[in-house]
Amino acid sequence: MGKLICTLEMDHEKGLTLKVEDPDGQLTQTITLDGKAITLEVKSSSDTSTVVQKADGITLRCKAFSVEADTITLESKKDSAWKSQQALQLESTQDMTLTSGAKLTQKATGDAALSSNANVQVKATGKLVLEGQQAQLAAPAGEMALEAMTLKFSGKAQAELEAPLIKVAAQGQLGLESSGVAELKGSITSVSGSLVKLG
Repeated sequence: MGKLICTLEMDHEKGLTLKVEDPDGQLTQTITLDGKAITLEVKSSSDTSTVVQKADGITLRCKAFSVEADTITLESKKDSAWKSQQALQLESTQDMTLTSGAKLTQKATGDAALSSNANVQVKATGKLVLEGQQAQLAAPAGEMALEAMTLKFSGKAQAELEAPLIKVAAQGQLGLESSGVAELKGSITSVSGSLVKLG
């Protein structure tokens, strides 16, 4: 590295400016105190990073921002936003918790995937709604259980239940009813009971 050029400018209107220039490395470091803000700027031939500190806030502009610490805590008293114009990744090598004291919304204009190498639990103390233009639930390696005080299946156009073995059991009354044609068909059909009424 060659010789540095250091300048200090003091002005009653512009404030104080401290500048360090490296002509060989084409790098300039500038600190400006203008009475309203403190500005730190590092400028090369292709990039510039800037930190502006005012009484009510701090603004940082740079190409890459990196923080390394044992513990990081971010807290705000009002609304906060975190936006990325490209991919955004959150990763933890141990447990991760996402909690909201009010409404929690997850939305994607493209595909959305929730996956885990272990168990996944979705729980709501109020109403839980899962909705999609098309929906599929699959448990290819084990049992799928649906349990509720009242369990209702409905299809606006058609409903199908298909399996090599299907069993329907009721502890009380069992009702099968159709407002149109009702058909019970099998290669062997058995109807039995202590009292059987047909017609």
